[in-house]
Amino acid sequence: MFNATALRLRELQRGDSGVFGARIKLQPALVDDQAFNLSVYESVPSPRTRSQLLASTLEWCNLTLQCQGSGRGAVNVTWKRDSLTWGELGPGRHQLSPDGTTLRVALPPTATNVTYACTVSNPADHKVALFDLQSLCQGGGGQSAFSTSGYVVLSLILVAVSLGGAFWCWRVNSEKAAEAAATPTAPPEESPGEPQYSDIVCRSPPEGNDQ
Repeated sequence: MFNATALRLRELQRGDSGVFGARIKLQPALVDDQAFNLSVYESVPSPRTRSQLLASTLEWCNLTLQCQGSGRGAVNVTWKRDSLTWGELGPGRHQLSPDGTTLRVALPPTATNVTYACTVSNPADHKVALFDLQSLCQGGGGQSAFSTSGYVVLSLILVAVSLGGAFWCWRVNSEKAAEAAATPTAPPEESPGEPQYSDIVCRSPPEGNDQ
C-alpha cells in the first residue's frame, strides 16, 4: 500500500489478471466501491517474417511479405511503408490477407526504393520487422523466394531430361533388335538318340597267306 490509497503489484504473472476491488469510505455512512480490471500480457517476441518473389520484370516487381507473431496470446499485425500507414498505401498495388499477416505488393522497379514495416503488438509491448523492397526485388527475395521465371526454366530442364532419357532407351532397344536380326540362326543340334549298329562280315584269309 502507498499512502493507503494505492495498490502496487510487482513481478506480475499471467495468473494475476482479474478484477481488483477497492472500497472507499468517505464518511461513516458513505461508501464508494470501485473495480479495476487488470490484464497481464507477455512481452511480444520478434515476429517471424518471410518474403517470396513472385515475378520481377522491367515493368513490375510482384512479391508477398509475411509477418506473424509468435508466443502465447493474441497480437495485432499492422503495416506501414516509410511514413505511410496501411490506409494510405493505396489498395490498387497492395492486397492484405484477412488476418493481416500477408501483404502482396506490386510496384514498378523505379518505386521499390522503399521500406515496409510490420508491427506485431499487444496492449503492453510491440516489435517491428523491416522489409527492404529494393534488395528483395533485385536479390530474389531471400532464401524462401523463387521467381516465376525460375519455375519455368526448371520445368523446361526437367522436360528436356525426360525426353533425352526416353530417346536413349529407344535407341538402345533399337540397336539390340538390329543385332538380334543380323545374327544367323544356327541349325538345331541333333540330340543323341539310340545307338546305330552295322553288320561286320568276318572273312578267313586265303590259303597260303599267313597274314
